[in-house]
Amino acid sequence: MRVLIEAHILTGNPVGSRTISKKLGGVLSPATVRNMMTDLEEIGFLWQPHTSAGRVPTALAMRYYISHMMKPEKLSPLERKTIERAFLGDFTDLLQLLESIGKILATLSDELGLIVAPTGEELILHKIELIPVTSTRLVMVLIMRSGLTRSIVMDFPDLESDKLRELGNMLNQRLSGLKFSDIKKSISERLHDLRRLYGDFTSRLIQSAEEIFKLEDEITALFGRDNILKKPEFSDQEKQSQIIELFESNEMILQCLPQIFSKDVEILIGPPPMTQLGLVMSSYPLGSGQGLLGIVGPRRMNYPKLVELVAFVADKMSKLWEP
Repeated sequence: MRVLIEAHILTGNPVGSRTISKKLGGVLSPATVRNMMTDLEEIGFLWQPHTSAGRVPTALAMRYYISHMMKPEKLSPLERKTIERAFLGDFTDLLQLLESIGKILATLSDELGLIVAPTGEELILHKIELIPVTSTRLVMVLIMRSGLTRSIVMDFPDLESDKLRELGNMLNQRLSGLKFSDIKKSISERLHDLRRLYGDFTSRLIQSAEEIFKLEDEITALFGRDNILKKPEFSDQEKQSQIIELFESNEMILQCLPQIFSKDVEILIGPPPMTQLGLVMSSYPLGSGQGLLGIVGPRRMNYPKLVELVAFVADKMSKLWEP
């Protein structure tokens, strides 16, 4: 069965008895292989798309292969260097970092790269910086305790630098050290007296708090969508439409994922509604939360390589904010 599964992983096509016989060096005849394939089909490990076709491994067979037969495949020196080079930059902006990692996962796997960041509810604000960019606009930089930042451009009346510094100090006195969820619940009460001093800016900050202190909708993302549409199992228009529809909503993907992942790489084969897909996922710590990263592709992905790829990237992510 291992030979059949690995042949299917390479091509995405049904595998016939003659192909298996040749790969085994003729030790077993095509007729003998056919009988064995029939037995495996009867116990739910293989299925035959149509009478004249070879066999395709089922989700059950893929799970068995992963648990009992698969041998991890090491990353090449070039692949490792590509990943390591991405972590050399000064990634303090959360979106920039996760976009870079998602693209690397997609490129090196030739599948979909999936990134899920810890929800904003679990992030803790360390400091706010207000940086003027024009006479009427400033950048508000949120610095999280994890070391990540988020920058928001806001309209603001012209103020002297001392006055702007004073406002920044007031915001930090009242908001720093709080979880994003606590800030959203109490920001109106904490900043109500600043409306008299800073008027429209304070009002906009309070009114926009739900979006400013909420990150999860922005940083759940798929990269490399074109990769999966090139796979032979999704070549017909109906299946392509199903895949496109599935990936239009990040919520659909999140429903397939366990609430808590271990530190090890986990493989999910065909979780509803993604029955024709596989996922290779791992978690990484970030602040007080937990993020997820991984690969999404057809069920017959090259799991031996992708397990190593996801593990290596997750380890690099985890070490970014080690004390």
